Amino acid sequence: MNEELPFGFRNILKRFERESVKVISDEESVLLTEAYISPESLSGEEAASLLDRGLMSVEDGRRHITDLGMKGVSRYPLFGKEGQRQLYPEAFFPFLFATVASHSLPSGRWQRAISSDFFTSIFPSVDKTRVLEAASRSIGRLIELGVIKETSTLCIRRKEAEDFLRLSEEERLALIIDENAVKSGEALAKDALFIYLSSLLSSVAEEKLGEYIAVIEKLSGTRIDTEDLFVFSVLEKCDGMVSGRAFTDEETASFAVSSDFSVTYRGKTPPSLFLFLSPIMTDRTQEWKLTKESAKTAFSSGLTTAEITGSLSELSLYNIPETVESRLSLWYSSYSSIRAMRTLVLATDERNARIIDALPTLKMHIAGKLSDTVFLMNMETESLWRRALENAGFDMLGPTEGPEFAKEDENIYIPNPSFVRPSVPEKRAIAFDKKLWEAVEKSADTPLRKALALSHFIVSPDEETPGVEMINGLYYQEKMRLIKATEENSRKLYAEEIDGTVTIGKVVRTDDEHISVNGKVLETAKIWKAAMLPQSVRSLEILPSDSDSQ
Repeated sequence: MNEELPFGFRNILKRFERESVKVISDEESVLLTEAYISPESLSGEEAASLLDRGLMSVEDGRRHITDLGMKGVSRYPLFGKEGQRQLYPEAFFPFLFATVASHSLPSGRWQRAISSDFFTSIFPSVDKTRVLEAASRSIGRLIELGVIKETSTLCIRRKEAEDFLRLSEEERLALIIDENAVKSGEALAKDALFIYLSSLLSSVAEEKLGEYIAVIEKLSGTRIDTEDLFVFSVLEKCDGMVSGRAFTDEETASFAVSSDFSVTYRGKTPPSLFLFLSPIMTDRTQEWKLTKESAKTAFSSGLTTAEITGSLSELSLYNIPETVESRLSLWYSSYSSIRAMRTLVLATDERNARIIDALPTLKMHIAGKLSDTVFLMNMETESLWRRALENAGFDMLGPTEGPEFAKEDENIYIPNPSFVRPSVPEKRAIAFDKKLWEAVEKSADTPLRKALALSHFIVSPDEETPGVEMINGLYYQEKMRLIKATEENSRKLYAEEIDGTVTIGKVVRTDDEHISVNGKVLETAKIWKAAMLPQSVRSLEILPSDSDSQ
C-alpha cells in the first residue's frame, strides 16, 4: 500500500501504535496532571510507574511528560472552560486599601462603619453577607500582618502595602485565609496554587466537590478550608453545581484621567496609585476620583505634586488635563502651609545652639526650630543624634524627659512573591464520561475509513485504516494544535462532531472558539475527533456517518 500513496502522504501517516494506552486510569491522570504542573513533585515509585508506561521520560536528568502522557493530562476532567466561569474581581484589595487610606474607617469601630452595600459593587453576584464577612476578615488580618496600622483611624503602611500588592491575587488571598501561609514562601506558594486550581473548577456537582478538592490538595501539597473559598468568592454555587471564579492575568491596561478629576483604569491597579485615589467601583472597570482628601493622603505619604502627576502621565493614554495639575498644585500649597510633627524638643543656650547649628552630622536629624535655641529633633533617630552630640562634647546630656511614646509592634514578615501560575492545558466544554470514554477508545473510525476509501487511499475492504493521527475531543490542547497545524500547512481537516456529523475540508479561519471548514462554521468544543489529512483527500458532498457500513 505504501507504494500507491500519493507524494507527501508518507510523511504524515504512521502505523497505529498498538502498544499505546487504550484507557488511562483516573489515578494515572491525576499523576500526569501533577507531573505536568510540577515534575519533581512525584515520588520515585509514582514516577517509575509512568516511566514504565511510556507516559513520562527523563532527559538531561529532568522529568518530561511524553506526547502520549500529554493525552492523559488533557483528558483529566478537573478544569473547565474559561469562558464558562465568572471572573474574580481583583479590585477587592486595592479598593480595601483606598478606603482605609481615605480615613473613612475609625479605629475600634471599623466593623460598624462598613455599611451593608459597602463592597457590593465589586461582587455584584455575591451575597452581601459574604462580602461583608470577607471585607471584615481581610481588614482584621491585614492589621495582624502590619499592612494596616490601627491608631485613632486605620491607616496604611505604605511600604508593607506595596509589598502586599506586588503579590499575586492568589497569594494575597492565601495570606488572608491561612495564618500558616506567612511562615515561609513555600507555604505561601502551596496555598496560592491550591486557590488557583480551585478557581479552575467548572460545573462540579456539589456532592462530588470533596473528590475534586482532594485532587487539588494532592496537586498543591496543602489543604485549605473549602468554606473559605466560598467566603472570598473563589468558588460559586448555583443550582447544586459549583464553579470557580477565574483569575485574570491581563498584560495590557487602559488608563485615562479626565478634567472632572475622575480616573478610569482597566487592569490590575498599580501599587503606587491606590493611596491617593478614592474608589468608585464597577464589576470589571475600576473608576477612581482625585479628591482633596485623597490628595492629602498622598501628600502625607511623602508624595509630591510632581510625583503624582508624573505617575498619572506615565500610565495615562492621554495628556493630563491642566485643571488636574493646577488643582493638585493648589492643594499641595495648602497642605504645605501648615503641618504637625511628632518630634522631640532639644533646648539649649545661645552658645551651644550655634555649635549645634554648625554640626553637619546633626543637620539631617533636625526637623525644625521653634526659636534660635529650641530645636525640633527626629524622634525616630534619637540614638543617632545623641551619639553625634556626645562626640561633639555634649556628654552631659541627660535622659529625655516627658512621657514615652508607645513603640509599635513588629510587623509580621510577608514572604517574597514565589508563586507562578502553572500552565494548565484544560479549556474544553465536553463533559467527561468514563463509559463514553472507554466506548470511544474501542470504536473504529468508520467515517474516516470511508473518506479515505473514496479518495483511493484504501483500495481493498481488507486493508486497515492508515494510521492517521487522530485526536479525541477530550484532548483539547492536542486538538487545537492539530487544527492550527492543518491551517498552517494547507492540509485538509477531518472534523467529527459529537452528533456524528463529519466535515472534511480546508480550514480558512481558526480561533479558540470556532473554525470555518469549507464555509461551514464549527464550534471547536463540540468537535469529538479531528485529524490532519493530505490536500489530495476529497471534500465530500455527502458526508459519511457512524451508521454507514464499511
